[in-house]
Amino acid sequence: MRTNSKKNRRTGEGTPATIIAIALLWAVAGVGCLGGATFEVNGRGISDEDFSREVERRILIIQKNNPEELEGEKGRRLTAETERQVATELIRDELMEGQAEKLGVKVTDADVDRLTEAERASQGSEKLDEELKAQGISLEEYKSRLRARLLVDVLGEKVCEEVTVTTDEAESFYLTNKGLFSHTTMIHAAHILLDTEGEAKMVAERAKGGEEFGGLARSFSDDDATSGNDGDLGWIEQGTMDPAFEEVAFSLKSGQTSSVVEASDGYHVIKVLERREAYVPPYADVRGEVTSTLESRKKEEEFTDWLRTVYANARIEIPRDLGKWDLTLGMVVAG
Repeated sequence: MRTNSKKNRRTGEGTPATIIAIALLWAVAGVGCLGGATFEVNGRGISDEDFSREVERRILIIQKNNPEELEGEKGRRLTAETERQVATELIRDELMEGQAEKLGVKVTDADVDRLTEAERASQGSEKLDEELKAQGISLEEYKSRLRARLLVDVLGEKVCEEVTVTTDEAESFYLTNKGLFSHTTMIHAAHILLDTEGEAKMVAERAKGGEEFGGLARSFSDDDATSGNDGDLGWIEQGTMDPAFEEVAFSLKSGQTSSVVEASDGYHVIKVLERREAYVPPYADVRGEVTSTLESRKKEEEFTDWLRTVYANARIEIPRDLGKWDLTLGMVVAG
């Protein structure tokens, strides 16, 4: 017991003082535990307990990481905004559940398990567990959030299943948006990186004198990542390298070697192996990309319009002191 008390004093997690402070903050903000007030979404109830628990979880995280944010009027505003955010999320989730039932779509436990495992694989199990613990979220709560995310995806597929792109639409889109499908100038370059200007000048002279560039890179370059591969940097697009390096590199012709180039990381000798000049491919070459891009845009517009209709037609009842449901934005705003 003594050890636990000491831990609580050090971290401030779950201590009576913290809980009392949050309760007082809620009371001043005018919400508290909502006094049994009811959330209703198209006649379906949302648990006050779910709302209060999620708000408390988020406030506890702020209390732990940035306690000064909860002080005074600033804290009252932040608490009220947190409550509105949580209410918005719960209402939207309930709206999507209702629409899923109406349209006959669902997310299975197997779907959720697959996404959970995919998240674990991408982040690493230990890292994910640490993040959930830091946020005060159980695995079941996390899965519930993944389910809500998947449900929106499934609804999107259902709502947009009849969206198509005709040949005329695709061609017209290509003609008015050629910039989306154009290719910028790119160079395939190699370099030799050196610490001193004198050594760089020596290497540049030898390269221009006919010595093999790759051999010089292997012998002299300080860039461990490329020296073993003849200094090869691969294909480079403008805007991805040091400006001083790019200015010279993109001015070189294919097969040409530069003089010494001073950049932020040292002195470079650059050789352009190949160039691909900027060009706009003909429609026939990018027909699939054009169609896919336009289809994605049309689906996004279709789903956005559908969401606006759902939000606008929703019958939402929330505590007056929490705010009001904005039919256009689909969110709880200050009343």
